[in-house]
Formats: sequence, structure tokens, C-alpha cells
Amino acid sequence: MKRFFSSLIILLAIVSFAFGGCSISRKPAPKPAPPTRVTPSPTAPAPKPAAPAAHTLASKLASAAEKVEGVKSATVVVSGSTAFVGLEIKPGVEAKKTEEIKTKAADAVKNADTRIKAVNVTTDPNLITRLKKIAEGIRSGKPISSFTKELAEITRRMLPKGKTK
Repeated sequence: MKRFFSSLIILLAIVSFAFGGCSISRKPAPKPAPPTRVTPSPTAPAPKPAAPAAHTLASKLASAAEKVEGVKSATVVVSGSTAFVGLEIKPGVEAKKTEEIKTKAADAVKNADTRIKAVNVTTDPNLITRLKKIAEGIRSGKPISSFTKELAEITRRMLPKGKTK
């Protein structure tokens, strides 16, 4: 008899837990808000996407670098307060003159905007191509942070290597 009552109590406990107050109550999902329609005014012009500030600044700095005598074209990428400048030198310029042009271009870029504290200049065609690809990416809307590794590699190649004895 004791076994019967203890089995009955266990059975009742199991049934009460399964069908009783220990279940999770389920609420119906809220109804979504009806879609709102916004119709553009026929007289209002479509908004133009704003040019990124880095791209605008880079264009301004490239124009300043291109004004230096001996520069054919300039590509500029701005990251923080650093400008990366790729210079294409006019044909027939001597190698000695190239270093002078690079220095003048760096000064022109620094003088064009007070936010620029450091300027890295290169005339290496491979690095100029890489800078152009980065500039294209920025113009298309990619953030400069997506090019951090590429800019670090370009910087490493642009900076002079120390002499070893």
C-alpha cells in the first residue's frame, strides 16, 4: 500500500509539472506597423551624396603638389594628419632634381592645409598605382580604415632604410 501511495504522489507531481504552473507562457508576437509611404516632392531636387571630407582634402592637396615645377600629376591619400603623395615626374627630369621636387611637393602639401603634419612622398610607379587604388576605394565610399594594412606597407617602402655597417 505504501508503494502505491508513493507511486501515486510521484505520478501526480510529474503530471502537475508537465501540465501545471511550471510551463512557459507564450505571448503572440506583436503586429508589425503598417508601412508608411514617403512620396518625394516633384519640385524638390534629389539630394546629392556628400563628398567625403578625406577625398575633398586629398584633391586639394594633389592640386597643390601638381603646381610644383616638374610634377606631371599627383595622387594623394590622407589618413589622419598624414598625407601619402605619389608623384609622377615629367619626362627628362634629372635624378638629382627629383629629390628636390619631392621636397618642394611635400612642403606644398603641408602648406596647403594646417591639419597635415606628416607627408610621405614617392615617385615609385608601383607605390603610385597602390595609392591610386586606395584613392579609388575611398572615392567609392570605403572607409580609410579598410586600407590600414596597405598604407602601413606603403609607408614601410617609402621611408628610407638605415645604413648598416
